[in-house]
Amino acid sequence: MKIDRRDFIKYGVLGMGAAALLGPGAALSAHESVRTEDPGGYGSFTEPSGREAYIADHALSWWINQFQLPLHIYLAPVIRQNVRAFRQVFQDLYPRGHVRFAAKACAHPAVFKVVVREGAGIDVASYYETQCALESGAPPEELDLNGNCKEDFLIVKAIQTNMLIVADSIEEFQVVSRIAKQMGKNPRVIMRISGFELGKVTAEAVFTAGKWTKFGACVEDIPDFLKTLGNHPHVRFLGFHTHIGSQIADLAPYLAVLGKLIELGHLLKDTGRNCEIINIGGGFPLSYVSRKEWKSFIERVREGCLASQKGDPSRIFIWNNRTGGFETGPDGRLNTSHWNDEKFYSPYPKEKMVEAILKGKVKIHGKNVNTVEALKTIGEPALVIEPGRSLVGDSAVTLARVSQVRRIGGWHNLLTLEMGVTSFGEALAYIPVNRWEIINDHDRKDPEPFETFVGGNLCFSGDMLARYKISLQRKPVRGDIVLIRDTGSYGPQFFASNANSFPRPARVLVDDDGRLTVMKKRDTYEDIFCL
Repeated sequence: MKIDRRDFIKYGVLGMGAAALLGPGAALSAHESVRTEDPGGYGSFTEPSGREAYIADHALSWWINQFQLPLHIYLAPVIRQNVRAFRQVFQDLYPRGHVRFAAKACAHPAVFKVVVREGAGIDVASYYETQCALESGAPPEELDLNGNCKEDFLIVKAIQTNMLIVADSIEEFQVVSRIAKQMGKNPRVIMRISGFELGKVTAEAVFTAGKWTKFGACVEDIPDFLKTLGNHPHVRFLGFHTHIGSQIADLAPYLAVLGKLIELGHLLKDTGRNCEIINIGGGFPLSYVSRKEWKSFIERVREGCLASQKGDPSRIFIWNNRTGGFETGPDGRLNTSHWNDEKFYSPYPKEKMVEAILKGKVKIHGKNVNTVEALKTIGEPALVIEPGRSLVGDSAVTLARVSQVRRIGGWHNLLTLEMGVTSFGEALAYIPVNRWEIINDHDRKDPEPFETFVGGNLCFSGDMLARYKISLQRKPVRGDIVLIRDTGSYGPQFFASNANSFPRPARVLVDDDGRLTVMKKRDTYEDIFCL
């Protein structure tokens, strides 16, 4: 059964479900699960009536009673569908394609088990990610060890278990070679490549394939490196890897880097070796908003910046009158012809980007060649992708309680939530564009939407959850509950901390049959201070 994400959240009176099974005030500990009474999944909702919101068949009041706020809720069927969609593209267009879930996007045994059961491997970058993947049933040969800072013991573990090692530099390749020689083993290794001239294809904080990056060996150094492979007979060098970055919304950068990797594949063949693996990483985008909504967002930024330059601060749309993806020229004038930052709409969301890559053309030695045909010229290597955000990003929602609503600067509204950027980490790295709504008494609306910036609860000026003006269906009041959509990747755990000694919130996964798994329990006082 295809799960419609619109069925994740309903407003009205539903059946009893797990609230009745557990009883009021009952609590689940981390990793504990419970099965609801409704085995029919998420399609069996009644017509909305009344004022209580339901999320995955549970009343909002039940979620708050069980787990407190803030709270992150994930839907496993969405993750499952996303994996299947990527695999279907490969089945249709390039059967030698393979999916590796980028563990950093949402590392947890419950999530790993979902992707592994759907036939995907896992891209890991730490010892605990590796241990978690192995204990979740991932075959070692379907684990790719990535990252720019691999400890010796982790490299040893990868060699012992026949994981694929993605060398992050020529220097690291030499370390792997030395350890492999000492162990008398022949590990599988590919080289991560960077140093591409791609322009500003996403936010600087999540762009990982340019010249100024801590990741990968520079593409210009690879021809000479390939000439040294004969000095490392105990390493099975199989090909190349790159990862442009996160939320790459345009097709052209993928085709550009894939063309370069295929050219390197030809150089590898010239050394008498086969190019067996080409890995183009992840970064496949979510469309957080529609094309129309994204165009409106860009226009609001443009209008606000231009109006403020003329002395009208009332139309400022980004916090602190920043220009977002628009740049200011040497003459101080704003260039609004191009958005040079992360984009939150793409005509090629998720698996559609991989489909477009395979149906597109890459430039090989100056000639445009169909992607699949170009791959065939180097022997049809395994084409590996590492989706992270695009597998889990749209699988979750975040709930947080309203603290204050006030005016600032004489013109603008500021909403403060009982949650900080430590629970919404995207806001630390770039300006995330999500859909927001007040979920309690959902259908009550004001004549006009309420536009506001959103701040967090930390004693830190950078703790802004929405640096652009979001639109809510009414003016919120203290105690209202705000829901943020598409928060399944990075944010809930990537920068998680106990800043100001606030507890890290609970994270809960809802499976196909209604079973709940507590991925992270809310911190207690004793947890924070190790008492």
